Amino acid sequence: MFFTWNMSIKKLGIIRTTNYIYVVPLVTILTSLIILKENITIISIIGAIFILFGVYVSENDIKIKRNRN
Repeated sequence: MFFTWNMSIKKLGIIRTTNYIYVVPLVTILTSLIILKENITIISIIGAIFILFGVYVSENDIKIKRNRN
């Protein structure tokens, strides 16, 4: 684990590598589905969508506009 983490930091940089730590819950959901034959709930699906959206936004440097009054 630490070896692959350090290699990722060396290859991608600390900021990009840190973004991918948020993918760990997705791997956990898929692993529990495959190995433990657990059901995926709607909450898990919604959470996965938010995680993927967050990683996408941070990786592509998308700015979200805010209205300031």
